[in-house]
Amino acid sequence: MKNTIYSLAIFIAAIFTFASCVDTIPEEVVESKNVYTDVGSADKAIIGLYGQFMQLADRVIVLNELRADLMDVTTNADADLQEISISKPSKNNAWADANPFYKVIQTCNDIMYNFDLMLADNRLLQQEYAERYSDVAAIRTWIYLQLGIHFESVLYITEPIVSKADIEKNNNYLNLDALLPELIRCMEGLPTLENYKSTPITGTLDGYNLTQSYIDKRLVLADLYLFNNQYEQAAQLYRTVMSAGEDKVAGNNDADRKYRLCTEESWTFGTTAWSYGILNDRYKPEDISSMHNAWREMFGGVLGQARASWEHIWFFNYDKKFEPAYTLRKLFDPTSKNGNYKLRPSDYSVEDIWGAETQKNGFNFDARGLTGGIAQQGNDYYIKKYSYFDEYPNADTKGGWWLYRAGMLHLRYAEAVNRAGYPKLAWAIVNDGLFGVTFDFKRADGTAYPGDSVKVTGYSPFEPYPAPYNFDARYADIGALRLRGAWRNNRGVRGRANLPNVNFPTEATTKQDSILFLERFIIAEAARELGFEGHRWEDLLREARRLNQELAGAGNRFLWDENIKKKFDRSGVSGADLSTSDKWFLKIN
Repeated sequence: MKNTIYSLAIFIAAIFTFASCVDTIPEEVVESKNVYTDVGSADKAIIGLYGQFMQLADRVIVLNELRADLMDVTTNADADLQEISISKPSKNNAWADANPFYKVIQTCNDIMYNFDLMLADNRLLQQEYAERYSDVAAIRTWIYLQLGIHFESVLYITEPIVSKADIEKNNNYLNLDALLPELIRCMEGLPTLENYKSTPITGTLDGYNLTQSYIDKRLVLADLYLFNNQYEQAAQLYRTVMSAGEDKVAGNNDADRKYRLCTEESWTFGTTAWSYGILNDRYKPEDISSMHNAWREMFGGVLGQARASWEHIWFFNYDKKFEPAYTLRKLFDPTSKNGNYKLRPSDYSVEDIWGAETQKNGFNFDARGLTGGIAQQGNDYYIKKYSYFDEYPNADTKGGWWLYRAGMLHLRYAEAVNRAGYPKLAWAIVNDGLFGVTFDFKRADGTAYPGDSVKVTGYSPFEPYPAPYNFDARYADIGALRLRGAWRNNRGVRGRANLPNVNFPTEATTKQDSILFLERFIIAEAARELGFEGHRWEDLLREARRLNQELAGAGNRFLWDENIKKKFDRSGVSGADLSTSDKWFLKIN
């Protein structure tokens, strides 16, 4: 395949544009039947779509992180970035412009329309159509969700735009409350939610395996369910993705470790880590000089290694030789590293989010912050998460965009199962994992069951939780019986970061108390695990909407007073007042 994904994106965009071609004389437009000839041309259209989608990375990350509490501007930031930071964009603010999103939506609409035609006249077989049409629809849905969480109302268009009249007749504006069920209906009605089975576009392009570059449709629908307070449906889909490899024979590394958040229990300083975790030399666990931050290596030039497939679900590589440009480095890197250093970690996040944690061996910081996603230069800090490729011998790979990974999957699943009525399970997943946590089963006489039987989620060793809340993390040899539960390697979100468990407070005396406490804890843990990856505003907004639905004003206080306001209190800048829900959204440009 020649050149890059983006070269095909240019081909697609030249035919299908959102605004600039609406005045084109029809005779000058290439007829779609001459473009969509067979399954090969359909695949080229999809690859081109993804190349176009990759151009949204900086926009998605800036809107989701800079509007929230973890990211702040530097003195180098231009007026547009300063406006986004305080959620007061002017009319022509480039970051608040929705048109780049709609250009990709327009490409999706054109492709889906033509796939329908191809199916009708047998240019695509049913299975070929089902996988490809569903994939494009999921991308469109994901983009619409992004528009919905940032803008007050969204123009919902599902048909191709070929004339100005088409634009003028579309007046279907939906707010987030109306948009969510519409997107859910779209996803539920797709021909398939399964990933590609066997197709040339999951092969290798320009040396990169594209398998994990395609959106996971089940996770798109699960996130929509979570936003729409449909917790059991969300938990079911998250659990389906988490179950990868559960049916494989124990001893197969891919089966035993895929999406398990596993980490090494003993590690010798100087050896190569096989997992992503915060490791310390087993002989000198309290010597900070023996600490090795292997967690951060998931963001470096090792995406071809086996362990990358255990963590990454949906990600993109950006190559130095090809377009699209990778602009994140310019935003974050210091000028000494050829960056423009316009955005940095907020002082609040450095000191009160990551800096307030203490590791199990007493080190007074969460290494997913400093030495992880954050680096220090002199007296200042910069976002390091997007520049770890420099430390590895991948000369051509210049960066990545991580849209979904196992850490995020576990946190979203925990959020869903907590609200579904299983806070103890959620607590285990976010803390030291299913293997590390005892479910405290007791016999009628008050004595405990053997340790090898309590690594099963349930009400007792003999009364497991129903699906999708059931896990087996047993690991024991009892005579000739070898117990090897599929989740025996799970060490939890905080466990692999070498952080102690956070217990339920004593005042959480009821199950509902536990659910409400744990929900805030999960959102806070998501900040530490996923900081700067483009999820923070979405997480805060989802929780704030839920709390406002239950108790008027509770969500306002959560979003503003408990979180975003603290960034401005620390920096001394007067941010936009987001203390009421009518002020949360940007006006669509």
